[in-house]
Amino acid sequence: MDSPIYYIIVAMMFASFTLSIIFFMAWQTQGKKSYALSWSIGFLAATLQWFFNLQSQWFPSPEVHSLVVKAFALILITSVIRGHCQRTDCSHLPKNLWPFACLIFAGVVWATLFDPHLGIRTALIPAIASLTLFLSALMIIKHREVTRAGEWAAAISMVLFGITQSIAAIAAFMQGVDGDPFYESIYINYNYLMLPSGYMAMGMFVVFMLASDLSEQMKELAIRDQLTGTLNRHGLNERGAAAFATFKGTDLPVAIIMIDIDNFKTINDKHGHSAGDAALVHFADLLEDGRADGDILARVGGEEFALVLPCFDLAGAMSIASDLCKKVEETPLRLAGITVNMTASFGVSALSNKDASLTNAIERADRALYRSKDAGRNQVDLESSQLMLAQDGTLKPLN
Repeated sequence: MDSPIYYIIVAMMFASFTLSIIFFMAWQTQGKKSYALSWSIGFLAATLQWFFNLQSQWFPSPEVHSLVVKAFALILITSVIRGHCQRTDCSHLPKNLWPFACLIFAGVVWATLFDPHLGIRTALIPAIASLTLFLSALMIIKHREVTRAGEWAAAISMVLFGITQSIAAIAAFMQGVDGDPFYESIYINYNYLMLPSGYMAMGMFVVFMLASDLSEQMKELAIRDQLTGTLNRHGLNERGAAAFATFKGTDLPVAIIMIDIDNFKTINDKHGHSAGDAALVHFADLLEDGRADGDILARVGGEEFALVLPCFDLAGAMSIASDLCKKVEETPLRLAGITVNMTASFGVSALSNKDASLTNAIERADRALYRSKDAGRNQVDLESSQLMLAQDGTLKPLN
């Protein structure tokens, strides 16, 4: 108990248990994400690893004690990389990593009991740990086009920790078959010098990454309509401002389509509000089907939607609106025992150099939408009554 290593192990045990509880609470409160549970299980295994490190007297031999400790270390390593695979939807690694962990453990058993080699059995765990840390860092960075600050911090801490584990593995292997006191001293002192700081930094930055994920989820919830999953008015303003800035910077066309379900109150009155909600979801799905990644769809009112189309001019947007108008009419909502026929009215506009914001074009599209409703619904109107769509798809003045 007088050895400083004893106090390091105790500190690592309680730190691991704390991280296990943090990840378990994250799993409970953040939608039961599978990766949070994997990390919780991994750090619980680490807690037991450090605990059994202190209880060598419980085991019949040093070899059995070493195998038990290394088994829990492998559970930690496998659970951690499995969690990163789950979080990033990694397709480069097998979904089930446990058979590989068993193979590695079989190598540890062989080098411990059947063909004893102190260097190999000591080096295998830090070597595998360094490999999985590098792979985890790569998965985090490759996960999205723009890596978040929390992800960068976690990835960098993993790379640094992985480097220290690689050096520890080399020092451990240099002990040789029976153990070299010189390299054994280097391995023990280096490992317990670098392990606590690297281990804790990695754990804390992964927690920071989870907090960053939660922050992004909350931002996304704030701009999403909870019923249809489309953007809400706040989301339209946010994404629309970016589209407007692109338009001003590149002069690429941007078109807007305002859409309103015809006689939506009748659906609610005739079939009930649950059918009305289903109709809104069905309608949003029809509008979203086939849209490009850069297109912006938002529910801006009860049954009113806005569709912003970067790189589309009036003629292109008019064609899309006409197709959607026909699609809505030909695709009724089918619920248990009932069929709900739907139509919608559309108003189309496009950004011009005179517009101060996207709102100007939205207002023009909104006026066109109400002209289409006044003209009998289930049709498309343009922002200007002085334009018409010719048969060849071009826009021509009425006069």
